[in-house]
Amino acid sequence: MQIKSYRIFCIAMVIGFLTMVTGSAVADTIIVGDSGIADYTTIQAAIDAANNGDTILVNPGKYSENVDVDKELTIIAESGNPDDTTVQAVNPDDPVFHVTVNNVTISGFNVTGANGTEKNSPAYGIYLEGAPQFVIANDGEVQSCIITNNRLFNNSIGVCLEDSSNNILSNNTASGNDFAIFLSSSNNSELSNNDVVNNYGGIAMLGGSNNTFNNNNISNNSYGIVLVIYSNNNTFINNRASDNEYGIYIREASNLTLINNTASFNKRDGIYLDRSYYNVLEGNTANSNGEHGIYLNDFSWGNYLGNNTASNNEHGILLYYYSDHNSLINNTVNSNEQYGIYLNETSNNSIEGNTANSNKVHGIYLKSSTFNIIINNTANLNGYHGINLNQSNNKRVNTNVVTHDFKYCKFLEDSSNNNTVSGNYLIDNGKGLVANVSENNIGINYINDRGIAEMPFISSVLTLIMLGIAFMIMRRE
Repeated sequence: MQIKSYRIFCIAMVIGFLTMVTGSAVADTIIVGDSGIADYTTIQAAIDAANNGDTILVNPGKYSENVDVDKELTIIAESGNPDDTTVQAVNPDDPVFHVTVNNVTISGFNVTGANGTEKNSPAYGIYLEGAPQFVIANDGEVQSCIITNNRLFNNSIGVCLEDSSNNILSNNTASGNDFAIFLSSSNNSELSNNDVVNNYGGIAMLGGSNNTFNNNNISNNSYGIVLVIYSNNNTFINNRASDNEYGIYIREASNLTLINNTASFNKRDGIYLDRSYYNVLEGNTANSNGEHGIYLNDFSWGNYLGNNTASNNEHGILLYYYSDHNSLINNTVNSNEQYGIYLNETSNNSIEGNTANSNKVHGIYLKSSTFNIIINNTANLNGYHGINLNQSNNKRVNTNVVTHDFKYCKFLEDSSNNNTVSGNYLIDNGKGLVANVSENNIGINYINDRGIAEMPFISSVLTLIMLGIAFMIMRRE
């Protein structure tokens, strides 16, 4: 009797287990549309009827609703084409899709109309809203969501990730929004192959780390990519930020990695860093921008710039105002309107192995900058000087020192001292090197100035004497 009871108990346990497993493995597909085969006519009704893990398949059409997604669902357009499946906000102050749970996929929709009529209250096309860490009740981030192949149009913010991590945003198109994509306190997400065109702001981040931005196209926005305050340890690879006001704008963000990005044809700066530390810029192209190719401003310390190209800008690379301890290695800064590399009020930077050719004014120019190392660079065919240490308007000239061509005197400068200049190739510039050699460490440089058709000082004096004698003879006759 005991054996029989035990067998019944075991069979019941197995049946219960199989029922539980089978129930969890089966997911339903719920169809939304206005045809006879559809289960529901609205997306929200389908969500309300669904269970976690279900798929909601939406037929082509226009759906006017604000959708709350509070279950783990896959919500996809049946055609996969955002042009024929539109979800438009009924209330423009609420999100079109408001996601508050993990494991949600939204794909294939034209998401529009959350354009925020209330002052200072932005609305969102797709909003992933996690609970902030300081909220004890319902504390948790929205994670593992996939937002792909959507069109975000005419929203305050196209897609917003707030306190949301480990999500994927890919192959979306965003245009006509105030901001296309906005991340706030969101980590470990991947944004790839998104097309962000004709918005006020492109991709913006306020806080968040370990996010990866790959192969995105950001063009014709006021700001292309914007990172501000505590947006640290993020990676940008192979993005194109062109034809914006600023290409990539970074303020108070550190330990970023920017590799092989293109930031060209922007109205102001290609890549701009302000008060940003220990970032790596490697292999980026910042050409044909209205002002600077790469600009490090205002206490931007300890950054590495290697193998970047910054040509055909106003200035190629500018370090300004206590942007110290940076390394500029093997960059190319050619054919800029003024300077290839320009250091102003900075110190302890390393300028090594760069090519600064055919710039209209100077190849490498230091103003009020000290203790910098300038070695093994090539600065050829520049309009004025290959390397100039603090050429400014108010100099005191030591008239006891006269150079061989009488044109360039030795200046007694009150800044740009204690720099080291050595091993540079300075060929066919107006003047290869202009420096205060008494207060800078000038090593062996390879200099061949352009020929200047001017007479030596003594020859010019003799000529003046001879002309004077000839004039006196003519008067006597």
